[in-house]
Amino acid sequence: MANLFNGKMAAIFDAMYQSFIDYDEEYEFYNRLIQEKNCSSILEIGSGTGNLAKRFQANNQNYIGLDYSQSMIEIAQNRNKDCTFIHGDMRNFELEKPVDVIIITGRSTSYLINNEDIIDTFECVYKNLNPSGVFIFDIIDANRFIPFIKENETIVHEASYEGINYVRESHWETTPLENFMLDWNATYYQITDDKKEVLSEDFSTVRVFTLNEIELFLYLNNFEILKVIDRKTYAYDTYVIMSQKRRL
Repeated sequence: MANLFNGKMAAIFDAMYQSFIDYDEEYEFYNRLIQEKNCSSILEIGSGTGNLAKRFQANNQNYIGLDYSQSMIEIAQNRNKDCTFIHGDMRNFELEKPVDVIIITGRSTSYLINNEDIIDTFECVYKNLNPSGVFIFDIIDANRFIPFIKENETIVHEASYEGINYVRESHWETTPLENFMLDWNATYYQITDDKKEVLSEDFSTVRVFTLNEIELFLYLNNFEILKVIDRKTYAYDTYVIMSQKRRL
């Protein structure tokens, strides 16, 4: 897995996503699913800079965040002094005690680029859930996203935060490798007096999924699907999958 969003990229990511995502709505969406199964202890994988953590903490919920980026955790911890954050890898982590629900947010599943990554992650999630634990995560839908990038050579997203205007220009290319993998090149700009100043460049190899293959991975890793939600986000057509541990 790439060393994601470290250094100044963490701060740029945090600033731009304040415009991309309505975090109040995002919290309400996930919390509704969590409360449907009366879950009280929560682990968020891909907790990033702690924007959802802030909402869980404000509602006195038993929350832990886990992220692969130490730089993002530093921002998150500064934002949420009393929250617990773990620097870790979703493919290999062990909590002090199991939780009722694990959520993987922000399409972080896209960084699981091979089948072994997915299996390791799902096995690890299973081990860290209570006996009737719930597993909720989102995926980018390959059937819609791949045609979209084929038709759009450059994808531009604009954001504004604390008086600063940002632009991200993304270029996506399908790779000749197995699975539905993509090379993502992005350039981040700050706009000052109508002039673009390059802030940073980023490259990642990511994976998008079909719903059928995710259903199979869940079955093979002893989860049953409770519901599938077709959900549009600021940039991607996604599915949110809500599943639960099967009793062995």
